[in-house]
Amino acid sequence: MATDSPARSLDEIDLSALRDPAGIFELVELVGNGTYGQVYKGRHVKTGQLAAIKVMDVTGDEEEEIKGEINMLKKYSHHRNIATYYGAFVKKNPPGIDDQLWVRMPVCACVSAVQFGVC
Repeated sequence: MATDSPARSLDEIDLSALRDPAGIFELVELVGNGTYGQVYKGRHVKTGQLAAIKVMDVTGDEEEEIKGEINMLKKYSHHRNIATYYGAFVKKNPPGIDDQLWVRMPVCACVSAVQFGVC
């Protein structure tokens, strides 16, 4: 089996191995909503550097789709029409509340009500 097959690509990221964003990034303001989550302007706690952070609930039903989205970003983020992937975190929540995946991407000026979007 080739290592770049679709079945293999879904296994490339281990959500349980991702760090918690607490103390690293904070969400500043909501800038948009998507099919699988919300996009926030976020800030690195120590440096103040801004980033776009897509926040998605990690449910068992959608976990494979989420993995696929991250793997596609990782593989193709060098393309000028696809958001650059800077990394991901998983915010662990108490039992009964879905964990949250935070995907970090660059912030750029766009024509929108809040003047921020994802490149």
